[in-house]
Amino acid sequence: MKIPISKRAIRLSTEMRKIVGEFLRREVETYVSDCLITVPEVRISDDLRHGAVYCSLHGVEENKETAKKMILRSASRMRSEIAALIRMKRLPEFRFVWDDTLNRADRIEQLLIQIHNSQSPPEEEHGGAS
Repeated sequence: MKIPISKRAIRLSTEMRKIVGEFLRREVETYVSDCLITVPEVRISDDLRHGAVYCSLHGVEENKETAKKMILRSASRMRSEIAALIRMKRLPEFRFVWDDTLNRADRIEQLLIQIHNSQSPPEEEHGGAS
């Protein structure tokens, strides 16, 4: 989905990001231990018919899978909560995008540390100049 251009879509995206983030923390994080959910972005199309909710899940892999399932099951309740808080004729249809940017960054950092640790430091030359 392209980045929205209309001011209304941008404003609604910002407001929905806050609502969705609070909803997911309340509805999912309280039931799934060791899993942190963040919503870095919600994008709404300019025609306000479609939306993408970007979710980052942090924690144990098994718990992240459980959290994903709970998020998908609670999508209709999330829409109801948005409808109660934001006045619109028609709510966008949402899809969830699982954002693993932080996980990839952690993996890259660990690989760099491994490379750094596997390289032996250069030996210093102790030559006596006569």
